[in-house]
Amino acid sequence: MNKQCSNEKSYYKTMLAIAIPVSVQSLFQASLSVIDQFMVGQLGQEAIATVGLGSRFSFIFLVTLSAVGTTTSIMVSQYWGKKDTKNIVNVFGGNLIFGMIITVIFSLISLMFSNQVLGIYTNDMKIVELGSKYLVINAIGYIPMLLITIYASVLRSTEHVKSPMYAGAFAVVLNTLLNYLLIFGNFGFPKMGVLGAAYATTITRFLEAGLLIAFTYANKYPGAYKIREICDISSVFIKKILVISTPLLINEFMWALGETMYSIVYGRMGTSEVASMTLTYPIQSLSIGLFAGMSSAAGIMIGNKLGLGENELAFKYSKKFIKMGIVGSTIFGILLVACSNLYISIFNISSDLKECTFRLLVMFSIVLWIKVSNMIIGGGILRSGGKTKYTLYLDIIGTWGIGVPLGFVSAFVLKLPIHWVYLIISGEEFVRFIIGLKIMHSRKWMDNLTEVKPVLVIEKVL
Repeated sequence: MNKQCSNEKSYYKTMLAIAIPVSVQSLFQASLSVIDQFMVGQLGQEAIATVGLGSRFSFIFLVTLSAVGTTTSIMVSQYWGKKDTKNIVNVFGGNLIFGMIITVIFSLISLMFSNQVLGIYTNDMKIVELGSKYLVINAIGYIPMLLITIYASVLRSTEHVKSPMYAGAFAVVLNTLLNYLLIFGNFGFPKMGVLGAAYATTITRFLEAGLLIAFTYANKYPGAYKIREICDISSVFIKKILVISTPLLINEFMWALGETMYSIVYGRMGTSEVASMTLTYPIQSLSIGLFAGMSSAAGIMIGNKLGLGENELAFKYSKKFIKMGIVGSTIFGILLVACSNLYISIFNISSDLKECTFRLLVMFSIVLWIKVSNMIIGGGILRSGGKTKYTLYLDIIGTWGIGVPLGFVSAFVLKLPIHWVYLIISGEEFVRFIIGLKIMHSRKWMDNLTEVKPVLVIEKVL
């Protein structure tokens, strides 16, 4: 009995030590968009729509880049469980190279074809013109976002979770100050409106990345490597990274592309509709960010146990994380509905737009527990064993097999209001939840990545 109590205490202590700093950092990152939205929201409906659509392609990049961060976390977590520091260097170097390739591709598209990208989302030429400039400024900050993703993933997975949190806190303060100065032209700075928000975000990303790297090297944390060490990777190890990262890259890109299809649906419904949906994005990000630490803790803790061969304990952890996620997100969803009108009241928008935004937030609150559960199952549990193909199948079936078709039918055939379109699209989350639970209980996702697989050698006897 005492041993069981001791194990329970150890579980909660470790979980909170990982989850709280990660959630705090995620909330800091999400609050950047809240601050942007609040300040831009004072400029009116058109400005809100411009930021919403101008950031959609950057969103695809960030989600695709998160696959590199997830691969890094999966592998580092298991190697850290065995204190295999040599292979952690290889994980860092390999994923940094892959991340750079992805970053260059997205940067070129954003810088060279910004007008064409924005034209996909809307027919409103004013939004296309201003949104394309917003996208170009954001693209300048893609490389520091890569560095933040890689370094934060390594630090979290090696139990150094506070440095990313401190860097995130710095970013919130700086971004708020720069928004105040550049959007409205305070204290002699140029009044740049929507573009001021883009410049503030990009400058903040560079300084946040610099601070995080400085923390790493000053304290000699994992990630404080020399260029020679980073580049010293065998082809066999590169192949190992590719096996895990390829399904994840496809997964995240296709999911983000699906989310973009949803944005096209909302954008083609009208500027008012897309402005209303855009106002919900910061709240959605904050809500998901609040539980992101639980998902990260699940991946890291379960990955550690799988690396040590403790599969039964890993499975027990999995069930606990799901239960905590459901209970926590249900309570938060109720609080969100109660506070929605207070949030909406801060924006300079019409009463019709306020009412539409409130209805969308109610629908989001209804499905929040399912979204959080899927984040824990797909983003934490199933990926901790390196079997990333399962989450690829789940997201493709959910997004492209169910969500996207239902979105177009409900919006353009049935011509339903946007809040019902959103709820119908979110039905795919429930399907993924049921399938994800079945995969979790099958235990087929459990794999120890640190084991050297035996190779059968057949010798020819002469």
